[in-house]
Amino acid sequence: MRQYAEALSEELRLRSAPRREVDTIFIGGGTPSLLEPDSLQGILKAAKAAFCVEESAEISLEANPGTLDGKKLKAYRRMGINRLSIGAQSMDDGLLRFLGRAHDRKTFLDSFHEARTAGFENLNVDLMFGIPGQTMEVWKDTLAQVMELGPEHISFYGLQLEEGTPLCRQYKREEIDLPPRELERAMYHEGIRMLKQAGYAHYEISNCAKPGYECRHNQKYWNFEEYLAAGLSAHSFQYETGRRRNVSDLDAYFQAIREGRLPEDAAACEEETLRDYMGEYAFTALRKTEGLDTADFEHAFGVAFTEVYGALAPLLARYEKEGLLKQQDGRLMLTEKGIDCSNSIMAEFV
Repeated sequence: MRQYAEALSEELRLRSAPRREVDTIFIGGGTPSLLEPDSLQGILKAAKAAFCVEESAEISLEANPGTLDGKKLKAYRRMGINRLSIGAQSMDDGLLRFLGRAHDRKTFLDSFHEARTAGFENLNVDLMFGIPGQTMEVWKDTLAQVMELGPEHISFYGLQLEEGTPLCRQYKREEIDLPPRELERAMYHEGIRMLKQAGYAHYEISNCAKPGYECRHNQKYWNFEEYLAAGLSAHSFQYETGRRRNVSDLDAYFQAIREGRLPEDAAACEEETLRDYMGEYAFTALRKTEGLDTADFEHAFGVAFTEVYGALAPLLARYEKEGLLKQQDGRLMLTEKGIDCSNSIMAEFV
């Protein structure tokens, strides 16, 4: 892991743009908390040397509970990490074992409290619903326990079966059943209700935060802003160059770094048109509960939203009549009902 951390630091040096202002850094893409603090510090040092990182930058680290301890957490704070995202997933030990997680409920609680002791004032907790065997009561109990801890941010995602994973293979062999879609959707909406009642703002389909603690980094994706990524299989997006993706083979990544060249996968880099950008702008904007601001769209692209998507007007009117969309004060927003079929609605713009 140390070799990889050093290679990642070198990639950041290769991408150096000292005048480029950076106000968020997100260290994720797996379990970066497995790295020793000195390796993480080396990565952050390289980032700060390569770019103009603001003093008030949001610097987030993804972490699994089983990889944290008080010494590590204090080291993270000293090096400038000020936001921690902890993957709890559930407060039910049986479900955690089913998911193959390395931690249990107590380990998560210990990690959360140690993070507070270390001085973290901005904590996110990741939760999962729609797990085989998960009942509504178990889901509500998990939410209640986590909300009682008072994290500043809570993310919640429905279980996705990824090809090649043990759970996917079990599902294909009919060894496990997913909860009915009606129950999965009911879990989602109950989660929103409980979080709102507890004072969290539902600002994106899968994210709730206390006022002022919305994830600044993730908002860049949803606001269609540029971002630069480094590391194995990392994806970047810049207006002038489009999407760029790094190689996914570790040996190829190391070789590129040794040769002093960017480890990009030329075959996977995408050249996109202005219309592609417009479609993605609309798609990601609709993930936000505030929706798509048509004035912002026009400012970004120099053309009216209705001029680009006028042909969709009858379809959008139908969605609005069916209670799936809402148009208000120049904004286009998904309703709670519309969120349940959000992908199909958002895909109309791509």
